[in-house]
Amino acid sequence: MAANLGPKAAHFAMTIEPSFEDWLSIGRSSLFSKLDRQLVLSLLDDDSIATVAKGEKICRQNEPARHCHVVLAGLVKLVRQSPGGQEAVISIHGPSQTFMEADALSNGVYSTTEEAIIDSRILRIDAVTLREKIGANPPFALAMLASASVHLKVLLEHVEKLKSMTGPARLADFLLDLAAQRSGSAAFQLPYEKQLIASHLGMTPESFSRALGQLRGLGVRADRNKIEIEDIQRLRQFRDAR
Repeated sequence: MAANLGPKAAHFAMTIEPSFEDWLSIGRSSLFSKLDRQLVLSLLDDDSIATVAKGEKICRQNEPARHCHVVLAGLVKLVRQSPGGQEAVISIHGPSQTFMEADALSNGVYSTTEEAIIDSRILRIDAVTLREKIGANPPFALAMLASASVHLKVLLEHVEKLKSMTGPARLADFLLDLAAQRSGSAAFQLPYEKQLIASHLGMTPESFSRALGQLRGLGVRADRNKIEIEDIQRLRQFRDAR
């Protein structure tokens, strides 16, 4: 049975062609960056694009995988629910990132539920059309392999961090990725709620708070969603030692 993760579902509206901003996101994706625009257009239907409100589900775990998706704008999370009802955040995706390709290609079911973290704009591609185009277009098949390789690399790196790094080190690594600077100090806003960050990092809210408290001794300050890092190099040395 499909996981019951709430009543909201995205509505895909009639759309003739992506906007200029949509094409910028499509052009940066690992799947479409090297493909001809006409080939991309041939993958789209009249209802391929949706504006999705925060909290809305784009697809649900165990439902038939009829589409793969591209984030044109916003942020989405992929959540997997265990038979006992526990949820785990598998990955978080931003603009130009694609997902559900493997599920769509296999003609199976969605392995996770996809939910908008913030208001987002999503492109979906019909699974049948996807399989037909791959069979008829070798460059597209190669692009799919390249995209799958990117996803696998990111997933392996995430699993490695979960297995090999302590909670405080994983949090330090996450904050360093968000910092624009590579040295000196930095200040920035967290991109989403702390509870979601904790889940993505394999931590409970309590262990997340303890980890953040430990990082305070290294010059990390948190004021709601604002983060300040006094010395990026010091924080990096802490991360690398764990």
